[in-house]
Amino acid sequence: MSDVLLFDLSQQLEKLFAEKRYASGFALGRHILQFYPRHLPTYKQMGLAALTAGLTADSADLLQRALSADPEDGDMWAALHDATTQLAMHPDAEVAGTYAHDLLRPEANDSIIAQGHLAMQAGEWKTAYEAYRTGYLAHPQRMDAGLGLMTALFHLEQWRAALQVTQHILAELPYSLKALWFAVRCAYLLDDHTLPIQRHLRTAHSLDPDDLYVIRWFDDIPDEEIPRPQATLPAWDDSELWEHWVSRSASEPKPPSQEIQATLKLG
Repeated sequence: MSDVLLFDLSQQLEKLFAEKRYASGFALGRHILQFYPRHLPTYKQMGLAALTAGLTADSADLLQRALSADPEDGDMWAALHDATTQLAMHPDAEVAGTYAHDLLRPEANDSIIAQGHLAMQAGEWKTAYEAYRTGYLAHPQRMDAGLGLMTALFHLEQWRAALQVTQHILAELPYSLKALWFAVRCAYLLDDHTLPIQRHLRTAHSLDPDDLYVIRWFDDIPDEEIPRPQATLPAWDDSELWEHWVSRSASEPKPPSQEIQATLKLG
């Protein structure tokens, strides 16, 4: 078979899951991960779909891996909260619920980190910086606060300070896609050749080969320079089904977590 665009298969995966065609969807997801084993959008789509399909343990595992690359995704935190609650993983559920509430409904929460999220949404960078700095100092485990602080510093043109924050985040989350990209942008702006820029770029592209997330974060990229999806992989045979889902649907055995986990390479 000829190669096809990764972007097109990712769109097809989203469509299959929206139609609840799980046997095909999980088969396509595994196909994508065979060629792009850290592909963040596939982890997210599979994690959300697994929760809907009743594969709760698989959902928690997939979402935790995806969130290690994108801790600012409130929808994934909300899904992880649901999954860990069902699994009686109460400390994890509490953490996920806090993240989800702060990220998805910052206007309804008076926490300092939620105030930072609200200010960032409004582009009020000085206010966001002050809130995130206070929140991150008080809760250094909150990577959304760290990423928010980094983002605010970048927009305030405090590139050296932003770069220092990226290094703290990457020490904890080496696959944080946003921290990787901001480290690269800050290093270029500062003409700093001490950072492993090419290594950061390779890791970032392994997570998001089409650079789709970059468009969200950097509004100073001219329209003509926005990357068009170019990553390719062998076409997927749409007659392929995830055999373990088929057998589960027939007999409802224990969710086959190990079968999914065997394909996972993120984190």
